[in-house]
Amino acid sequence: MDHNILKKSLRIAAVLSFFLFCAFAFSGCGHYSNREAAEWFQENVVDEGIMVSKEYTDRENSSGDAERVWTAHLKDLPEVEFELISRRTVSLFVTYDMETTYHLEMGRFYLENYKDSSPSALSGLETGTDVSEEHLTVSGIYDTVSEIDTICREMGNLEDYIAAQEYPCQVTYALAYREPLTFNAAKEPFTMRYTCVSEDGGAVPDSLNAGTLADTLRNRARNAFAGYAAAYRLETDQFTEDQLDAAAGQYGSLRFSITRPDGTELCYPELILAYYDSMSFGCLYEVLVREGTFQVSGTPEEFTFTAANGSVCSFSYSYRVPVNRSDETSGGLPQLGSFYYLSGETKVILTDAPLIDSERFSALTGLTFDALDH
Repeated sequence: MDHNILKKSLRIAAVLSFFLFCAFAFSGCGHYSNREAAEWFQENVVDEGIMVSKEYTDRENSSGDAERVWTAHLKDLPEVEFELISRRTVSLFVTYDMETTYHLEMGRFYLENYKDSSPSALSGLETGTDVSEEHLTVSGIYDTVSEIDTICREMGNLEDYIAAQEYPCQVTYALAYREPLTFNAAKEPFTMRYTCVSEDGGAVPDSLNAGTLADTLRNRARNAFAGYAAAYRLETDQFTEDQLDAAAGQYGSLRFSITRPDGTELCYPELILAYYDSMSFGCLYEVLVREGTFQVSGTPEEFTFTAANGSVCSFSYSYRVPVNRSDETSGGLPQLGSFYYLSGETKVILTDAPLIDSERFSALTGLTFDALDH
C-alpha cells in the first residue's frame, strides 16, 4: 500500500475512534434510573431523605426531547410532590441530564403558607414561573421611585420567611417600571421591559458583605429606572440632575458622539442612547435643543421641529398605530402597534419601539451619531 494512503487511512481511523469515544463518553448508558435520580437530587439539590416513585412516565417536552419523569417528595414532607426528570438530548451526541421541579413546587408551598399567615402580604404582586419553569417568580410593577421601596420590602419579607424554613428553596424576584409610553405590555413579556431587574433568592451570598436581597433589588431597580429616564428623557422629575448624570455614567457604553456637517465632533455626556444603534424620541429632542440651530418647540414627550430638508416633523410617544384586531392577551381591547412620526401630514412608520436609528437621524438633522464604544 502506498505510504501516503496508509497515513491517510490511519488518520481517518484515529478521528473515527475519537468520535466513537466521545459518543460513548457523553451518551452514558441511557436514562437515569430512579435510584440514580435520587442520588443526583441529594448531591445537587437538597441532601435530604427522598422518596421516588417506582414507575415513571415517558413524555416529550416542548423542544422535542424525550423525558423520563418520576414523582418524588422529601421523606418528611410528603405533601409537596415534585418531578425528577431525566432528559435525553440529541445534538452532535446523545446526552442525558437531570432536572427537577423541586424549587418550583416548594416555592408554591411556602408561598401559600406565607399568604395564609399574612393575607395582605404581596398585595399587588404577581406570581408565576421563570422561563425554564424551574423556579417560582414573584414580580411587581412600579410607577414611581417610592413604590420600588414598597415592592422590595414585600419581596424581602417573603425571602426572609423562606430562608427561615427547614428546607431550602430558590425563588426568582423581579420588578420593573410600568413604561406606559414606550412599552406594549400586551405584546411583550414582562422580562422585555427596559427596566426589568431580577434576583434569585435562596442562594448563598457571594460574600459575607453582600447586602440583603431587598437592598440589592432596590439599588438595581433605582439604577435601571434612572437609566430609563436618562435614555428616554421621561420621568426625569423623579431624579435629581446628579442622579441622571450618574445613570448616564453607569450606562457609559451607550454614550454617543455627534458629528456636524463641518466635521466638528462633540459629545453630550448627560445623554445616552436607548440601544447602541438607536436613540429615543426624547433623546432626539435633547440633541436638537442643545445644538441650537433647529426650530424646536415642545417637550421630550411631544415636540415639533424643522428638519434638514425643510419639512416640519412632529414626534410624540403617543403616536402609535392601532392594530386592526382584538387579541385575547389584551383583554379584547385593540393592541397598539408600531410607533410613527409625522413629516408634514405624512405618517412615517417606525418599529414597535420609539427609536430613531443613525440613518434616519442623519436624514432628519444632517448630523450623524455614533456610540462611543463602536
